[in-house]
Amino acid sequence: MISDKINNSPFSKSEYDNRLNKIKKEMTLKNIEVLLDSDPANIYYTTGYDAVSYYTPQIMIISIYHSEPILLVRDIDVLAVKIRTELSSDSIHGWNDSFVDNETSHPFEKAVELIIKLELKKCQIGIEIDAGMTTFDDINFLKKHLKNKITECRRLINFVRIVKSDNEIKYMRQAGKITEHAMQAGFSAMSEGVRESDVIAKIYHAFIAGTEEYGGDYPSNPPVMPTGNRSATPHLTWSDEALIKDQNLTLELSGARHRYHCPLARTVYIGKTPPKDLVDATKYAIEGIHETLEAIAPGMSLSEVHMAWDKVNKKRNLGKTSRLGYSVGCSFPPSWLERTASIRAEDKTTLEPNMTFHLIAGIWKNKWGAEVSETFQVTNLGASLLCNLSQEIHHIK
Repeated sequence: MISDKINNSPFSKSEYDNRLNKIKKEMTLKNIEVLLDSDPANIYYTTGYDAVSYYTPQIMIISIYHSEPILLVRDIDVLAVKIRTELSSDSIHGWNDSFVDNETSHPFEKAVELIIKLELKKCQIGIEIDAGMTTFDDINFLKKHLKNKITECRRLINFVRIVKSDNEIKYMRQAGKITEHAMQAGFSAMSEGVRESDVIAKIYHAFIAGTEEYGGDYPSNPPVMPTGNRSATPHLTWSDEALIKDQNLTLELSGARHRYHCPLARTVYIGKTPPKDLVDATKYAIEGIHETLEAIAPGMSLSEVHMAWDKVNKKRNLGKTSRLGYSVGCSFPPSWLERTASIRAEDKTTLEPNMTFHLIAGIWKNKWGAEVSETFQVTNLGASLLCNLSQEIHHIK
């Protein structure tokens, strides 16, 4: 007989309870009694639910008066919630398939019905309006039909997630090992005449195969690998063109483990002698990375972290104007970002132990680019890297 309960959550019930208590505390501080959130990463963080069901509307209802979250998904995904979470049956609800892409009705009709049934209609309701996968139509429907005075929230749960537990750090370090394997797989596949798409195929194999100890997850972002003149911009993917001699490229990617990511970027050159401007830019980017990591300590602000980088940026005339990095952790497509704090001059977020950031020294000029990045954990002693891979130009002769 096949069991319909196969929960293999990477976290204990006590950890989920602790997370929920932190969320409720933030809700109380913002005078919110009921929170509606459709961000798949926030749903995963709070309940453990992990399935590719986020392309249709789904929503989590958190009430300060209920002991567990309520999850509303499409009917055919109800069993997936039972498999992936420890939620009781009373907290799992489905909406009928007739609502899929229906022009005259909306699946969140069921969410409104639930709120009325649970006698939460008169509560102060907060709606996460900046959640991944939530549409303008979703938000408008809820506002129109709840009719209460709605508190618009921006990333309430995201900011709860910014300080990781030791277990979350463990999975990020495992993701880091997968990142190392994937980066090395990409390097090994590169040579003159090899198609860019064949290099990426090797990387994807490494993503999913993981290590001998554990497998990998699908990453929230595809790898980016702009080559030659295209490396002057950071976010191009790959083509089916062949790699050529005397060509530079940048490779940025992240392994994933239980939805936790650990991004990394490196510069590559195919040919005998990399050009001096590429060598210098990479060298100075590494200098900036080292100076920044050395400066990091709990209690300092992200604006102060940025100042450490900016000294090198100005001294070496690197001309980097984009932000230096951002918080990372668990995520779902289309991005591995947590979408909270950024390493830049304007961000006053205070560093705490077990915050994790992707620090990116990307130098993009008119016809080429150089990129070095590291994901790090804030510790009581400073910054601890989550990957171990040479930062020098990877030179393929």
